[in-house]
Amino acid sequence: MTTDSTSRDDQTRVPFLESLIDEKLNQPTSFHMPGHKGTKAPHPLLQEFFGGNLHPADLVEINHNVDYLHSPKGALLKAQQLGAAAYGADHTFYLINGSTVGNMAAIMSTVGPQQKIIMSRASHRSVYGAVVLSGAIPVYIEPEYHPDIEFPLALNVNKIKELLQQHSDVAAIHITSPNYYGVMSDTASICHLAHAHGVAVLVDEAHGSHLCFHDDLPRSAVALKADIIVQSTHKTQGSLTQSAMLHVNDNGFVNRARTAQVLSLLQSSSPSSILLASLDATRMQMATEGQQRLSTVIVLSQNARNTIQRMDGLWCYGDELIGVNHVFTYDPTKLIIRVSDLGLSGFKVSSLLRNQYNIEVEFADLKHIICSITVADTELTVNKLLDALHNLASTNSPTANSNEMSIRPPNGLPQSAINLRDAYFATKTHTIPLCDAIGCVLAENVIPYPPGIPLLVPGEIMEQRHLDYIHHLIEKGSSIVGLEDLSLKTIRIVDV
Repeated sequence: MTTDSTSRDDQTRVPFLESLIDEKLNQPTSFHMPGHKGTKAPHPLLQEFFGGNLHPADLVEINHNVDYLHSPKGALLKAQQLGAAAYGADHTFYLINGSTVGNMAAIMSTVGPQQKIIMSRASHRSVYGAVVLSGAIPVYIEPEYHPDIEFPLALNVNKIKELLQQHSDVAAIHITSPNYYGVMSDTASICHLAHAHGVAVLVDEAHGSHLCFHDDLPRSAVALKADIIVQSTHKTQGSLTQSAMLHVNDNGFVNRARTAQVLSLLQSSSPSSILLASLDATRMQMATEGQQRLSTVIVLSQNARNTIQRMDGLWCYGDELIGVNHVFTYDPTKLIIRVSDLGLSGFKVSSLLRNQYNIEVEFADLKHIICSITVADTELTVNKLLDALHNLASTNSPTANSNEMSIRPPNGLPQSAINLRDAYFATKTHTIPLCDAIGCVLAENVIPYPPGIPLLVPGEIMEQRHLDYIHHLIEKGSSIVGLEDLSLKTIRIVDV
């Protein structure tokens, strides 16, 4: 694939969006999909929700000037080249199915059936989905829980080194950095170690798409030369939900054509031009204005962190994270706010903020709420959060019972009896009461949310300690996802 050097230079351009505008202004009479043909207005309620009529902008690749996602040759190819230049990658793929499809494509294009992949147990469910679809054999990095936050915030590089020595046939390493808490592993050292062993590094950087646009933020895995980096452009930059990017660095460990092939397999054959245009425009804005906008974000975030740290019964983590449990650095735009010292769970505070102050947080666990500050925030929005937190701190006295807010699961990895893929697709299964599943091989996931780390995956054996932990979480107000029975009374097991 050749690269037009001029197309990578002018970051003020939005070639794909420009092509869509041209097509919209000159649409012929349509006898093809979509059914609304750009002329039938949406239902009035839908139009009210949209804030206008989006149908004329809902163009498809049948339109003459609309470049096709799965075989880009014109405006979309140029947009992706601009994306690669803006983010510092050798090549960029635009995604319409979020980082979920990016993680799947990263793994499925580098790891084949029965090949091993080193991955954190604390991986997004899309990573587990990719293992199922690819037939890969996961080699888990056992979680090491931070003593205060009680989440495996970062990966132990020495543990990865041990696993590489124990498994000489590893095809790839998959890491998540930053995670939901905004905390990052030593990605540079992991890349150096992996590449020395001839192993590709795949990074779920869904929460770090903004990092490369400001020098005072931690370095993106793109700059650190990971092989495939997946970013949710919609999470921290402002493109439309479901739009994301997959970046490739040509280090010699990834077949870019294979990645494109897998993406064509996984993504819709009818890609949304609206989502793709959103990526094009967001890239342009960040490339031309990101430094200035993120400077404001960093100041807002640091001022908020300092203010929260002065509130009785609240704490917002910062530099003290670095160096503890392998934490290399953290994204300052994520506010990890401990609320459990007030005697309240993160779930409770999240509910209070929503119902009493009309504030929605990014995430909550038993001890914390997580708030994300982005380019959309202003002093007004941040001060609204700070005022609400101050009111909660003033009306809830600090307590000594915060240790009751614990989310740490049983130590050690579960025992695996059957390969994950084989258990997932097992046809001989049946459903039993959850309380009777001790000693059984599961056919479905058991994922406490939060923290979102699988307690058990298909093919693993449930033990009494797992059942006790499930009951503990439910009692504390957490939820369990992955089970077909949403009431959590039964579970499906494999007949062995």
